[in-house]
Amino acid sequence: MKKNQPEERQYSGPDSTMRQNMRTMHGHYLKDVAAFTAFDPKLTAAFGTQWLAALDQADKATSGTTLRGGLKENTQDVEALMEQARTQVQALFYYVEQAYPNNAGRLDQYGKKQYVPARKKHDKMRALLETAVATATRDLADLSGHGFGAPKLATLKQLSQDLNQADTTQEVRKGSNTEGSQDYVRLQNQAYGYGQQLSKAAKRAFPTDPVKQKLYLLTDAPPASEA
Repeated sequence: MKKNQPEERQYSGPDSTMRQNMRTMHGHYLKDVAAFTAFDPKLTAAFGTQWLAALDQADKATSGTTLRGGLKENTQDVEALMEQARTQVQALFYYVEQAYPNNAGRLDQYGKKQYVPARKKHDKMRALLETAVATATRDLADLSGHGFGAPKLATLKQLSQDLNQADTTQEVRKGSNTEGSQDYVRLQNQAYGYGQQLSKAAKRAFPTDPVKQKLYLLTDAPPASEA
């Protein structure tokens, strides 16, 4: 199954410049709406209202750059939680060793053997934390006598939940980053499309008025090949 090709901008230049140019053209259109309507019944005041709404949507849309910034911030949050997880898990292993000296089997029940691969892997660390929390809950009476009591267990549980939530949020943002970026481009093109339609109509609506035609030129359109 082929993936959909990403939508490309139908104009060159900055998005903000395109939108400003479209608003300027829209202002000219409002003065010439009668002439446009006489030429094409579809270019009534309703056309202008729809165009303005499209421009407002394009203004409010979130660009891919903003979405990527949000994803970067979330990634930083996850890495901070991973650092906390490494620190707390190592501390837990220490308390387990104090409560159960020379007992490698007990340490394994807390995920000791899984720690090295889990240090850099979010999914493995989440699994290790879940194991560690469950086992520490079971052994809390023994661990409490060696410095790992209910408050530390509560902190470990919260960390496990926070890492799960942060990873879920990150995955959702990874998906919406692409989808949102494409939606942004679509909305920009939609606003520009009204201007394209009007620019073509202006050449016919004002065939003997080059000054008027110039008001509706698309100065930021990409070069078009001759038919």
